[in-house]
Amino acid sequence: MVQVWIFAIPNQLKMSTYKLIYFNGKGRAETARFMFAVAGQKYEDYRIPSDKWPEVKKTLLFGQVPALEVDGEQLTQSCAINRFLARKLNLYGDSDMEAAKIDQVCEALVDLGLVLRECLHETDETRKAALLKELLETKSKRHFASLVKLLELNNGGDGFFVGNRVSLADLDAATYFLDMVTRVPGLKLTEPKLLAHLERIKAIPALAEWLKNRPESPF
Repeated sequence: MVQVWIFAIPNQLKMSTYKLIYFNGKGRAETARFMFAVAGQKYEDYRIPSDKWPEVKKTLLFGQVPALEVDGEQLTQSCAINRFLARKLNLYGDSDMEAAKIDQVCEALVDLGLVLRECLHETDETRKAALLKELLETKSKRHFASLVKLLELNNGGDGFFVGNRVSLADLDAATYFLDMVTRVPGLKLTEPKLLAHLERIKAIPALAEWLKNRPESPF
C-alpha cells in the first residue's frame, strides 16, 4: 500500500501578495513604494486611471486611497499601511523601543505634512499668501529643527534616525524631503544634517534604482 503524506504549509512560510492602490502620484503612497524597493519585495503598483476612479472608489473601505491589499484583504490609512509593511519587511527596528522611536519620527513628519498641505491646498489666494509667509518664516524652521533633534539623538545624527540600519523613519523622511517640501514655492531644505541624511538614504542601491526609474507623475 502506498502511503501519501500531506504536509500543511505553515502560515509564516507562505509568500504574501501585495497590491498598492493609489493615483498616479507619489503623495501618501510613496513611502510604501520606498519600503517595497528597499526590501526587494514584489508588489502590484496599481495607479488608478482617472476614468476608473468612480468604479474603484466603490471597492475601497472608506472610498479613499492609499489602500493596500494583502492576500486579498484590504487595509487603508497610510500610517497603518506603512507600519504594517515596516513590520513585514523588517524595517521597524530591532526592539519595541526602536519601533516607538520610529513612530516618533513618523509622527513628527505628519505634523510637518499638515502645515505643508494646508499651504498647498488653500484656494483663497490672500490666505494662501499668508500661510506661505508663516510657513517660510516660522513653521518650517520649527519642524525641521525638531527633526534635526530626533536625528541627533541617534549617534549624533550621522547615520539613521533609529538604530544602525535603515527603517521606516528614514524612508518616510526621504519622501517628505524629496516629494513634499519641494512642492512648496520658496521652501528649501537647508539643514546640513537633514540634507546629508537624505543623500545617504537616496544612495541605498535599491532605492536609487527606484528613484531613477519610477514613473513620471504630476505630484
